[in-house]
Amino acid sequence: MKALKLYTIILTSLMFAIGCGKASNSFSTLPTGQNFVQSTSFNNQLDILWVIDNSGSMQPYQDNLTANFNAFISGFVNKGYDFKIAVTGTDAFRGDSSLSGYSNNWANYARFRDGYFSNSGIFVILPTTPNIQNVFLTNARLGTNGSGDERAFSSFRTSLNSNLNSGFLRPNSFLAIIILSDEDDFSGNGRCLNCGTYHNYNASTLDSVQSYVDYLDQKTNSSGATKRYTVSSISVIDQQCYNQNAAYGSIIGTRYMQLTQATGGVSGSICDSSYAGVLDQMQSQIAELSTQFYLNRVPIVSTIVVIVNGVTIANDVNNGWTYNAEANSIVFHGSSIPAQGASINIDFIPQTLVPN
Repeated sequence: MKALKLYTIILTSLMFAIGCGKASNSFSTLPTGQNFVQSTSFNNQLDILWVIDNSGSMQPYQDNLTANFNAFISGFVNKGYDFKIAVTGTDAFRGDSSLSGYSNNWANYARFRDGYFSNSGIFVILPTTPNIQNVFLTNARLGTNGSGDERAFSSFRTSLNSNLNSGFLRPNSFLAIIILSDEDDFSGNGRCLNCGTYHNYNASTLDSVQSYVDYLDQKTNSSGATKRYTVSSISVIDQQCYNQNAAYGSIIGTRYMQLTQATGGVSGSICDSSYAGVLDQMQSQIAELSTQFYLNRVPIVSTIVVIVNGVTIANDVNNGWTYNAEANSIVFHGSSIPAQGASINIDFIPQTLVPN
């Protein structure tokens, strides 16, 4: 009897110690095991940066993007997400004075764009921006007079680092970068088109794709399975698309697809007659990744119960939730992706008492 009483005291103390410090969590011992509840009021911040190729062949692709932008933005608007949307060009890298051949006189290239043929005067689109779709249409039409030396990777880095765009990336936001280009990325040091770096995958000065994964890890203070960012791209993804556009100097976006795969993004074909389908895939992927609910204990998966706004959500890969073992998180899908301010409760039996 004394041994049983001592065990009860120890267990009660352990439960109290584990439960302290997080008011939104509760823990209790049930006859079938240890039951744990995590809950939160979901508030999602999305910072979305479009990197748009503004070289000589890009006008029809910019038009395709703007014509189908509603397929991307409507989901975020309808769910009330707290988003920021900005546009930069594939020549924004010129604003980095640390690159060989450039100086502070080029700094304005790093600034977010508000259009080319006309200007919206709005450099960052917010949920409160009037006529969001029309503003993006203006901002994203960057024309075709930009550099033929496309460097989308160093351009998004330059824009994100620039004081001209300070305040865009928020400390707790999910960063989504989307690239539109009919050539590949050749980011690296050096200025001239004929100095051995232009369209040269073997150039000694070419930045590695991994260096941009490392940069984004550091910039968003995230890594591994808990990344708070993704990079997607619409580019030349196969030989058939290349053959259609070879006369315009197009190149298969090998490095774009590598970065997209490394960051869990979506790769779309620039040759599609309409970008509506891939833009819808992108917004859905961003919503899924940005709404992951991270657990602080490893659950017995069969015991997980997910409740959003008082409604039990099914374990379903299309319109429900799934468990991501690598990140120890709940991922929402389809119509079950929560709206801004939704109340989320995850109930499960943990494998151990002590958090990982």
